Amino acid sequence: MQGTLVPGEPLYEIHLADRLGMSRTPIREAMKLLTRDGYLQQLPSRGYAVPLRSLEDLREFFELREVLEASATRYAALRATAAEIAELERLCQRYEREKNDAKWAQFGHDFHSVLIKAARNSRLEVMLNSLNAQIVLSRRTVAQADAVRRQAAVRDHRAIFEAVKARDETRAQTLAAEHVRRSYETTLRAYVPDAFSIRQSA
Repeated sequence: MQGTLVPGEPLYEIHLADRLGMSRTPIREAMKLLTRDGYLQQLPSRGYAVPLRSLEDLREFFELREVLEASATRYAALRATAAEIAELERLCQRYEREKNDAKWAQFGHDFHSVLIKAARNSRLEVMLNSLNAQIVLSRRTVAQADAVRRQAAVRDHRAIFEAVKARDETRAQTLAAEHVRRSYETTLRAYVPDAFSIRQSA
């Protein structure tokens, strides 16, 4: 998750066992679990690697995130406690003021985590946490959002918060879906900026 292992880097049980100072059995089981959850891929040589994500992978990730996160936000509007709503407001305020990119991104992540928790659906929470982790891994090497898209994200978070606070489940769900679509476009702009330049000049 910290980016220590780069996409495509091969990983082998024996090397990891030596590095971590443990037997190969727990390493083998961990690798199987990480492969099952999409964090690693198995190689023909019996090793593993951090996956190289394609644009098709990103599309699938964001399509699934749009459906799941919009639903979670709807349920949050129905079920969030007063304490969770207060926490969402606090995170909104810090998100709006933060200048440091890394801290700003963390506040955004924390905002979504509180929403997902407030949905009160443990299975949905597990699925979204895994999915969002894979999205972070997939785009960690691309550029940060520029000032325009950063402000759009700030507005999105504020609007989502206000809908949840008002218990407007339909609006909360719609806003969350739109926010995920904008996040996907920001990611695509970083991956294939030339395609967007062509679109704008056409």
